Amino acid sequence: MFLCNLIIVRNYFQRFNNPFLIGIVILLFISMNIHAQTGVISGTVVNKENQTALNGANVLLDGPDIRKTTDDKGKFIIEGLPTGSYTISVSFVGYKTTELEVEVKNDTPAFVYIELNPASLVLGEVTVSSYKYEKYLKEIPIPIGLQTSEEILSSPALTVSDAVKNIPGVSLTRDGIWETTVNIRGLSRSSVVTLIDGNRVETATDISAGLSLIDLADIERIEIIKGAASALYGTGATGGVVNIFTKSAYFNKNYYYNGRLTGTYNSVNNQPAVNLTLNSGASNWYVHLSGMFRKADNVETPQGTLLNSQFEDNNISASFGLKPFTNHELKLSYQQFNAENVGIPGGSSLFPSKAEVRYPKEMRRMASAEYKINSISQTLQSLSMKIFHQFILRDVENIPYTVQNVPASGTQPPRRVSVLKITPGADHNVNGFQVQSNWTLADNNYLIAGIDGWQREYNGERERYQKIEVLNPNTQAVVKTINKIIGEKPIPDSRFLSIGFYAQDEIGLIKNKLNSTVGGRIDFINVKNDKTYNPVYEITDGIRSDAPAGQILWWDEKNINEVSYSGNINFLYKAFQDIDFTLSIAHSFRSPSLEERYQYIDQGNVIRLGDPDLKPEKGLFFNLGIRVWKDKLNLTGDLFYNTLRDIIVELPGTYEGRNALIKTNIGKAELYGFELGAEYSLLQHYIVYTSLSYTRGKDKYNNTDLPQIPPLNGRLGAKSNVLHFVEADLSATFFDAQKKVAAGELTTPGYVTLDFYLSSIPFELGFIKLQAFAGVENLLDKAYRNHLSTNRGLITIEPGRNIFARLSINW
Repeated sequence: MFLCNLIIVRNYFQRFNNPFLIGIVILLFISMNIHAQTGVISGTVVNKENQTALNGANVLLDGPDIRKTTDDKGKFIIEGLPTGSYTISVSFVGYKTTELEVEVKNDTPAFVYIELNPASLVLGEVTVSSYKYEKYLKEIPIPIGLQTSEEILSSPALTVSDAVKNIPGVSLTRDGIWETTVNIRGLSRSSVVTLIDGNRVETATDISAGLSLIDLADIERIEIIKGAASALYGTGATGGVVNIFTKSAYFNKNYYYNGRLTGTYNSVNNQPAVNLTLNSGASNWYVHLSGMFRKADNVETPQGTLLNSQFEDNNISASFGLKPFTNHELKLSYQQFNAENVGIPGGSSLFPSKAEVRYPKEMRRMASAEYKINSISQTLQSLSMKIFHQFILRDVENIPYTVQNVPASGTQPPRRVSVLKITPGADHNVNGFQVQSNWTLADNNYLIAGIDGWQREYNGERERYQKIEVLNPNTQAVVKTINKIIGEKPIPDSRFLSIGFYAQDEIGLIKNKLNSTVGGRIDFINVKNDKTYNPVYEITDGIRSDAPAGQILWWDEKNINEVSYSGNINFLYKAFQDIDFTLSIAHSFRSPSLEERYQYIDQGNVIRLGDPDLKPEKGLFFNLGIRVWKDKLNLTGDLFYNTLRDIIVELPGTYEGRNALIKTNIGKAELYGFELGAEYSLLQHYIVYTSLSYTRGKDKYNNTDLPQIPPLNGRLGAKSNVLHFVEADLSATFFDAQKKVAAGELTTPGYVTLDFYLSSIPFELGFIKLQAFAGVENLLDKAYRNHLSTNRGLITIEPGRNIFARLSINW
């Protein structure tokens, strides 16, 4: 039989030249020859107090990456399990986790009836996937922040960055109102890896708004790894990882169909939004469809209207799942997010102060295919293969309103040069793959091993539209008008390829007391750029020249190869039943991005300049943590220290006699600080919560402060059930003054803002359920500046009071 299967695989290789199909064949071949799978576990999960079914409860087996979700009747089924003994762990938000032993016998289904007790606090028993397999949050030794779909639904967040800004150690950075990103413990942009459903997002890091090109209503959860605690993600994760998981339908024993219609309104920018989600499926297939539309006017602030802050965007996403065989799953996904007429308000060092800048169009399109085999044997838990393609379009229109008078020189008469507009634009294509295996080598010994790779291809240009008026030397009257378009390459057409091999082993050193995780990764990186001349062309009164006067070689062709090593060792010590201590030590590596190597941005003011000879960043990361998981108290605390060599920063300088911000390696930098988060249940329906974060960044070589470091900040709030069907949440967010700033940065005064939110329980009306949300952000209409946004130069005041309302209709 084995020989026959081997012949089949050989024939497939000879007939097909498609790597994804070949990968599927390999997985099928392995699964056919490892184990016969015959056991079944099924069950029902209910609320112990009233025996109502719990829809969406997580059912985990005692091996990695084996999870099921209960349906609307609280039922689940796990098929094709090798015979043996299993530990099932069942969790649901708002309930205490339950574990039980189940014996799986050949051809004899095992049935379990599980009753969960309600809990006032979430005791770390939320399933997360940032270890590249599913595990409870409380069992992971690295610092992870989590934002769930329920928390996103009850807030007026506009972007992913808005949604996660209250996680300790995570700060919002604005390039605009729509254009946002995050700062994690003092590092941002190229130092933070962003993934959507495990697929890497790679685009420009200046006003790129990569975290704005995602539909919040279609997000299941957001996991943020704080710092370089994991070696699984390769180059760029020196600051952390933003891991976004979108919603999907599910396999179910019986056919089902459900949907959700959500309408939202935000007063601060007169923004309506609507989202429609449809799900359907059965035992061997499912379909998920989602669509969104938003349109916003200019934002109102305590100091008046913030001009050019409008936007319009929409999204459509779909996923399809199929079980061709028992324990085999195929998933196909597609997402397309479009944004139009997105204003970039305010002036900056990059743009002239009167410039009007916007995105006429932005788009993110992603397609992926994944094939996975679960429960192959009690040792080999799963094998998976994924490929993906992601395309991001960025077009910018800058109307600088600049006029330069050029005096007569030699035989040249005087001229008046008006820059009508500057239009940078670029296509960012990323193609990638991942193959991973998950193993249970022994009790409390889980291993994952895999290979992944991705390549980013950049292709862009910038056109500068000029009107040149030739003047009479005596009367200054216009004698002649010349219209000119100058085509330039702000970055050469280039490619960044990274292929990495990784493995991570989790070992229980002392049963139920001490766990260690050891991980390592090696990446092979290749960066290429084309030979590029600037200006590329000139069009003068409709006549094009591809060899204009002054054309020079700007970038010579280069081919750079790098090898990076990263690793981590993490410990989780259960000192008591409900108190844990953690220690994380990691070595990280970051290769300079294409923008950092080649960037040349000239929008009419300060030039932003890259350096092809930048060195890679290397870091050493330490994190010491404590977590308390009591029925009435949740507490997490972390102390961290991150030292970086050859860190890349922007420093003021000059280029060809003009002011410039130049990408530069500095010898050594360190970032250190602490984070604290706590929830305490005073009564059954009354909870107080707080958080506190502090980051200090220092350039050790020059003995100066690092740029873009958030000040001390925190949050204090309370939430309680009102009349048993509405939850009220009142919180105060504070930021201390930031006076420890880098050269060229402004100090920022401290401030406090108040927020008030209301959430109803779901109300049943026939076959539909209604749930309402409302609230007020910046309750007192406080005028304040975000240090990270202000010092980017684009936003000098934050939005004012925002009254929001949301209605969700489920069926």
